[in-house]
Amino acid sequence: MIRGIFTAASGLGVLQARMDATSNNLANLSTAGFKQDRVQMAAFPDLMLQERVRVSVGGIGMGGWEPLGRTNQGVVVTGVYTDYSPGILHETGRETDLALSGEGFFAFEAGGQGEAGVLYSRDGDLHRDSEGYLVNSRGHRILGENGPVRVGPGSFTVSPEGLVTTSDGAQTRLTIVNFPDKTKLVKEGDGYLSAPAGEAEAAERPGVTQGFLEKSNVDATAEMVNMIEIVRAYEAVQKIVQAHDQLLDNVINRVGTVK
Repeated sequence: MIRGIFTAASGLGVLQARMDATSNNLANLSTAGFKQDRVQMAAFPDLMLQERVRVSVGGIGMGGWEPLGRTNQGVVVTGVYTDYSPGILHETGRETDLALSGEGFFAFEAGGQGEAGVLYSRDGDLHRDSEGYLVNSRGHRILGENGPVRVGPGSFTVSPEGLVTTSDGAQTRLTIVNFPDKTKLVKEGDGYLSAPAGEAEAAERPGVTQGFLEKSNVDATAEMVNMIEIVRAYEAVQKIVQAHDQLLDNVINRVGTVK
């Protein structure tokens, strides 16, 4: 009975982790460039159950073990992985909006005005700041090969390779990088990712599309179905815990009671 309670409790923990991930996915349904999370889980190692038996060999009683079967102690969360599949491109018509149709990430100044560090994102919802630099909604400047990208007050164009050309003819190339091992990327909030030094490499075919934004890759219908499934499973496991608790109560307070 105690084993049953612990096994059911492990299931509740996994379901809670799945609910957290699903809720976060739905909350970022309209966040440009957001990538959904998925919970990985695995069962605890199987255990062999045996019982002690008495056998008679040549009239001599001997003890032995007889297998009953296998069991395990439930499941455990082994990690949360991010699905980096691309989202659908949505046309906005604004020249400051950029989307990536291929692999890769835009690079942004981590602290805004020249502070150290770089963060990565596929969110290309940009605008001009007071100095003519392209910044995102958090005020962080997008980076090019020569530092923050300044386009000034005039119009500008961006090629599929990320080459920015301003109205006065100045050119700079956006820093668009890819990561061979995306498991090393860490979500930092606000749609940002960080990576260990030396992991980034130039994206070969970023496919920059001006006047578009990449929508999140969250499937709202699938996530709602997941949420309903998780809630029902949670309720079922709760009932199992309550049933084991009632059995334990009967063992402690009723079995063997002398009346």
